[in-house]
Amino acid sequence: MTRWKLWIVMMVVFVAGITVGAAGTGLFFRHKVTSIVEQGAPAISQVLVQRLSGRLDLSSDQERQLTATLNQTQQKLAQLRSRIRPEVQILVRQTVEQIRSDLSPVQQQEFDAFIQPYRERWQKHLQQQNNAETM
Repeated sequence: MTRWKLWIVMMVVFVAGITVGAAGTGLFFRHKVTSIVEQGAPAISQVLVQRLSGRLDLSSDQERQLTATLNQTQQKLAQLRSRIRPEVQILVRQTVEQIRSDLSPVQQQEFDAFIQPYRERWQKHLQQQNNAETM
């Protein structure tokens, strides 16, 4: 094999390694973040406590107090979200209707198809919130 062919093969292997490594890292982080977000506030709190504990060298008592503080805050935030949720839903509904009013009938159909996955995700989120609040 000539010298330039060897260089080409080495460059292809090098670029392939970088590509596979970047894709693998991206998939790992996407999976990690998605799983934490799907598990909700308790999982996020657990990650936060672990990171702060490692960084600040927290004692067991401090970790317990931090966990309790985060749990209280999560409950207060859930109550706040419950109170403002109806106003948010009204505002979003009004915004969607205003956007639709500026579109042609064909564009309205396309817009409806575009926002449908968001509506479904929002409904799923609301159901999860209701289930979490009733537990």
